Amino acid sequence: MSVYNCGEEKKSVCDTPIKAKNQMTNYSSVKNLLAGIDRDTLLVAAVMLLMLKNGGDIRLILALGYIIIGGDFGK
Repeated sequence: MSVYNCGEEKKSVCDTPIKAKNQMTNYSSVKNLLAGIDRDTLLVAAVMLLMLKNGGDIRLILALGYIIIGGDFGK
């Protein structure tokens, strides 16, 4: 007993294109984003993100954010 109608042609799994998500991530946009940031700022941001993830002291997290943005609010 066939599931297909008489006029319908059987298709193989290989015949139909698979719309899969692209497994390779485009890292060039990340490189462009991080190109203007120095290593010290990246290190402070990494520590800040780790503290946010693990529930660190909020005052220290805010202080690290202040260091990252440069602390130019008073000028």
